[in-house]
Amino acid sequence: MRVKLVVSGLLLGVLSAFAAWAVHWSFEDHQEATYELPGAVTKLSLGHGPQEATRADSIEAAVELREFLAERSLAVVIAPAGDGPPRLVVADPGDALPWYTPPNPMNKHEPGRARRGYVFEGTYSQRQWRRGSSPALVPEEVEIVGTVSPPEDAGDLQYVRPLGDYPLPPGQYLVNTDDPGKLAEIRDIAYRAGFADFSTERVPLWRHLRDDPLVGTTGVLLGAGYLAAVLCWTPGLRDRAGEFAIRTRHGATRARLVRQVWPRGLPFQLLGIALGVAITGVLVSLVGLRPPDRIDWLVMAAAITGGLLVAAPTWLLAAVLGTRVRSGVGRAE
Repeated sequence: MRVKLVVSGLLLGVLSAFAAWAVHWSFEDHQEATYELPGAVTKLSLGHGPQEATRADSIEAAVELREFLAERSLAVVIAPAGDGPPRLVVADPGDALPWYTPPNPMNKHEPGRARRGYVFEGTYSQRQWRRGSSPALVPEEVEIVGTVSPPEDAGDLQYVRPLGDYPLPPGQYLVNTDDPGKLAEIRDIAYRAGFADFSTERVPLWRHLRDDPLVGTTGVLLGAGYLAAVLCWTPGLRDRAGEFAIRTRHGATRARLVRQVWPRGLPFQLLGIALGVAITGVLVSLVGLRPPDRIDWLVMAAAITGGLLVAAPTWLLAAVLGTRVRSGVGRAE
């Protein structure tokens, strides 16, 4: 039975590790989709509407939006839509974005504030800027004054500029709130800039996890694995029918049998789960051609903890089912 517990625990450890990595990868995908905005995130697709607006109206709307976000302690990331320029526009008065750390934050009344921007590190535009050339992918009206780290999976994005005194750009507006009142105010400001809200999408983490096929698949496999474990462990306990029958004749209750069997199997399950998670960690490192980093170790620790937390009650269920049959046999004899 001990070997069976270790081997089955190893297989459950592999499934638990893959489930943990699936959740981690899905979380990273969500972070990439929301540009690492914290909390509830809503995406507004704003484009040119039927109403007319002048350049002055659009600039006034941009200033109004920036002040509104500062008053509400909200952050917004404006991503290009379609074939727009390879840039992000950011307003982050509360320092909510971990990657947006301008080396020389701008004073509200500083001259030339509206023209400033920052190239992303590791991009073609940064290499051009380092050589003293004007980045070809950055428009002339933007003055590059420094560099910032790019968000996760920035792709072809080259630079970021703060929301300033220039026309409000169309695109995907990601804001860290799902409050209907605040979103309505943002739409009103955008309307005065000549925009219309073509779609509104809330992107909560739980929904992203729910809709992720990899998370769903690994979850189903993990559930099936624990069901198979019950079907495997219960017959193993029934093989000890004679032992349980003798204990029952000498006054052992079913609860006492369970209390004796259950804790003795946990160390072997823990050993198997740890081995399974370790094997999976080695495979992930080999596929990624890199040693495990801090995040990988945290994922593996979560897999071991989660695997044992689920395996323990599963083993308890198997112990209850196995000893109940033997107790009945003992009384009959």
